[in-house]
Amino acid sequence: MRNAATYDALASERFSTRKRVRLATTRSLKPEGSPEQGKPDPAKALGLKKILLIIESEGSVFDSLSLMHQKAYVPAFSGCFSQGADPAFASLLWRRLALFSRLRGQEPLIILQAALRILNRSYPSVRRGAVLRALESFLGTPGQDRRLLAESEAGSPERLLLDWMTMAETLMEEEGYASCFDNAKKFLQELSFSAPGVELLVHSNLPENMALNAWEMAGLGGCFLRIAGSERGDFASYLRSALKNGYETCPMLIIGTTGKAWQAAQSVGSRFYPIMPENEEESWRLFSEEYFPAFLHGESYRLNLDRNPFMTMMVEDLDSCL
Repeated sequence: MRNAATYDALASERFSTRKRVRLATTRSLKPEGSPEQGKPDPAKALGLKKILLIIESEGSVFDSLSLMHQKAYVPAFSGCFSQGADPAFASLLWRRLALFSRLRGQEPLIILQAALRILNRSYPSVRRGAVLRALESFLGTPGQDRRLLAESEAGSPERLLLDWMTMAETLMEEEGYASCFDNAKKFLQELSFSAPGVELLVHSNLPENMALNAWEMAGLGGCFLRIAGSERGDFASYLRSALKNGYETCPMLIIGTTGKAWQAAQSVGSRFYPIMPENEEESWRLFSEEYFPAFLHGESYRLNLDRNPFMTMMVEDLDSCL
């Protein structure tokens, strides 16, 4: 199987027509307002290479990860579990784990497990320890049915865990729409002209209809070929689905911002470009001006990303977060 990891050595190869399948909601990539339809600029000929670009929507294109945690999970964690601890420390801890560690993009319950453990190390609490044990038990139950928590007695560790879930979800309903990063929007809107051979797939953690609505409201509805929502599985599942349905011979590049996206790329040997938290605009600028042109020329290996702060974030020991 060829993939983006081998693309540098295959930069001059012509790729055969791929099998087209419906992986998710489809949108046309037909350029709008092109002065000469079907006559790309010869200077951009390398853009005609057939390349698969897969983008993680939340946190990479939209500032939704930061919004979700700042508006919902940070106050919920501090409000429910900072008993005996400095609320500011609890808030900082959650923010650090959820946005600036390898847990970025993980399920909130996984982040909660790490946050409770680290918080209890600095501010020991028998009650918080009991909640942690209840959480570990809940994570091990098939289906993670919340009715098991609701059936517990009022004031029990299980009910405290349920109270946290309810508070976070209530706050999330009030958060509104996340903004789109300007440089991401610019790159995506120009992609069909600068690299006509690129096929863009999008993965979102939102339900598919909500993800499609967000992209269309941002003026990006015509930028992608297909978009997949949460009902189609996680990022790794969607990636495997693409490889099994006609894209296995394509050079592949993944743009993401979470540990899950990075691990998915590693699992199939794909090249991965990270969008750094709180540095998203600069990440997109460097991508569009330096990394993507190098990738099209088969020279992205020259731009060593091993020292990128994202890689440090992926391998950092969670216990050293604070």
